[in-house]
Amino acid sequence: METDPIAQARSGFFEIVMNTVSEGITIIDKDLRIRFQNRVITKLYGASLIGRHCYAAYRGRSQPCEDCKVLDVFNDGQERRLIRDIALPDGGVLLVELRSVALRDETGRIIGAVEVARDVTEQKKAEALLNKTLVEQNEVLRHLNRELSDATGYVRTVLPRPITSGAIQIDWRFLPSASLAGDSFGYHWINEDYFAIYLIDVSGHGWGAALLSVSVVNVLRSHALPDTDFRKPHQVLFALNNTFPAEKHNDLFFSIWYGVYNRHNHKLVYASGGHPPAILFSSPASQPTQMKLLQTPNFIMGGQQDVDYQWKIQTVSRPARLYVFSDGVYDITRADGSIWGLNAFVDFSRRAFIPDRSNLERLQRYIREMTPTEAFEDDFTILEIAFN
Repeated sequence: METDPIAQARSGFFEIVMNTVSEGITIIDKDLRIRFQNRVITKLYGASLIGRHCYAAYRGRSQPCEDCKVLDVFNDGQERRLIRDIALPDGGVLLVELRSVALRDETGRIIGAVEVARDVTEQKKAEALLNKTLVEQNEVLRHLNRELSDATGYVRTVLPRPITSGAIQIDWRFLPSASLAGDSFGYHWINEDYFAIYLIDVSGHGWGAALLSVSVVNVLRSHALPDTDFRKPHQVLFALNNTFPAEKHNDLFFSIWYGVYNRHNHKLVYASGGHPPAILFSSPASQPTQMKLLQTPNFIMGGQQDVDYQWKIQTVSRPARLYVFSDGVYDITRADGSIWGLNAFVDFSRRAFIPDRSNLERLQRYIREMTPTEAFEDDFTILEIAFN
């Protein structure tokens, strides 16, 4: 009497192992009849399906499935995988990942197939929910990006045009960060003798920082601070600090550099509050170029109220160029992950400075070559003021 190879494989140990796993396991012979099922399958279907054709027992069909992976395994012995929905007797439907592997005898002849079914219903539901969430988040991000683009456009509308002729000429670069920070600036004639220059950098990113920055610039441009002489930087900083307390502006602080140039005596009066120093290059005739950092040790704006602010005076020996900038100009992440930094920026400015031409394009090109990303982490803002 011929020995049944599949029946021979069903030892007691075999059944114990098969019944302890969490996946459903079925052994199918070459006639597509179920020869073994573990307890997971029995529990799902409420009865033993052994002896029935797999396509009839699992799919309710009278013929093998058109895409039967078990038949493919019989043909070439290669493992197959697919995800399929399975209808249960109670009317429920499961999504299962089916893995079909050839079952061989001692000679290597294919005698059947082992089909392992893993319930992935909850996993697929979670994936579908995750995909839905990602789609919604992408839509939110697109909306935020549109808002940030609108905010960037709004900030640009309040920035002054470059000045290309006259005794004072000004050029600038304003490259907003990917998330739009709080940089803004301005310059204007206070009267026919005094010329004001200022740059603001609000902490944080987004609409809130941008709007506060623009508000400060508009106040300066319209001389809207009461009891303030806008020719005197220390008075301006004192009034700004009291007018824009952080606790009333979403805990946002800002730094500022504010200077006033007298076109008759060529004196520059300035004060800074928590802001990087401006850099002044002077190139009087027949003398080497001199560089000076212009900064005062004052607190940032929006903190403690009624603080007195220090100011200084600098004679501008013409021709000269003044650079006023935010920390986004030098807080640049290089390709090796290190930060470029203020000292490196000052050193580069000293070495690369050319007295009789704009140096902004050279600086921008150098930084673009240094950083591995297109977008800046912070607003990149710098003014170049030429005193001719």
